[in-house]
Amino acid sequence: MGKRFYVTVDDPGGLIQDLAIFERARRFFDQEAVPATFFVVPRGEGDWQLDRQPDWLAALQGAEADGHDCQLHGLDHKGCEFGPIPDMIVALGGDLEAGRQRYRDQYWHMWRPDAYRDKLQIAIGIFAAAFGRQPLCFRTGALSQEPVLYEVVADLGMKYVSNKVTDPRGWRYIIEQYDDPGDWDPEVPSQPYWLTDRVINLPIISEYAWYLTPEKIAPHLALAVEDMGRVYAEGDVFLLVCHVQCVGAEDGLSQELLRRLFRVARQEHDVTFETVRDLVQGIEEGSLPVLGK
Repeated sequence: MGKRFYVTVDDPGGLIQDLAIFERARRFFDQEAVPATFFVVPRGEGDWQLDRQPDWLAALQGAEADGHDCQLHGLDHKGCEFGPIPDMIVALGGDLEAGRQRYRDQYWHMWRPDAYRDKLQIAIGIFAAAFGRQPLCFRTGALSQEPVLYEVVADLGMKYVSNKVTDPRGWRYIIEQYDDPGDWDPEVPSQPYWLTDRVINLPIISEYAWYLTPEKIAPHLALAVEDMGRVYAEGDVFLLVCHVQCVGAEDGLSQELLRRLFRVARQEHDVTFETVRDLVQGIEEGSLPVLGK
């Protein structure tokens, strides 16, 4: 079994409703011969709902027909809809402790199993109406989460999430914290693992392509290449996250970083590019291992 590379793309749909941005991102992946997994937001501002958007349905279903994949990304990506967001994301807004307190004050009343269940049921229902199938994998908006969420996920019949990050340095690079960014999270393995006795996490290694400037490409790419080498020394699965609003931006900077990273992956690791759907299938068939339980 060779090395596998998985590209996941967050936010198309209810959060980023501009279809032209999605189409630019999709064309890029087509040109690179890289199947992408789009984590789709099913509901958004202005009464936007995926199953009522003919143009979006045609675009996403067409992408799947051509080998891409769609999975579920929260409900409407508002605030901390499925629990607190990780510190690495809170820190993007400035002062960490002030950010934590602000989010607690605004959203703590929503952090309840019954609220998670209600929102996730609505999200799954919209997704199923749009695609004619249940999602295989769930990722929350801004990676909001707490342990009880995963009991709700399992109770609703979902087995796979992709919500925890192995290398938070990618987010620290976003705020140009290059001198002392830390290292991998020792609690998040780089390979798929049992998060609970009923839920498997497909770990996000990092995010490297968020709103780049030309000067940021080199250090962010170096981090990605370093992570890829470390991951493949431990196993066969490398999964990154990027965002449709960046990959589909007209400046092309995120595309340039990803293009270079794909080249390194092919030349140095002889990877096969696959979708999350393929990853889940490999796990279910027993060809890809899952750590722990």
